[in-house]
Amino acid sequence: MRAFAILNRTFLSYFSDSIASKGISYSEGIILVNIGYTPGISQDKLAHDLVIDKAAVARSVKSLNGKRHVRTERSRSDRRQNKLSLTESGEVLFRYIRGLNHTWVDYVTSDIREKDLPRIFETIEKMVVKAKGFAG
Repeated sequence: MRAFAILNRTFLSYFSDSIASKGISYSEGIILVNIGYTPGISQDKLAHDLVIDKAAVARSVKSLNGKRHVRTERSRSDRRQNKLSLTESGEVLFRYIRGLNHTWVDYVTSDIREKDLPRIFETIEKMVVKAKGFAG
């Protein structure tokens, strides 16, 4: 348990410090990168996938929209839903954040044999699915 907490805190610190100079918060960075990986995702789906309160997602999206990193478009099939995508400046941040993620993962896994990494990542993904089920 302690190991998960340490991994979480060290990543949060590294990530927050790295993106602060870009004028976005940790929460905004997480939302932005997930929109980048899933263009057209709705706010509700994003909240569900990340196990984050819908209101928190709405606040981050509103802020990112105001900073012109995210654009919202009403869904044609469900007018209650906003489809989210990145603007050009959002795409630049997305690439930057993706680089941060790769740098951190490469560093924390650097002492693990390359052939063992796929199994480790697969196991972590299984744990994420279980954790989402536990969280509700």
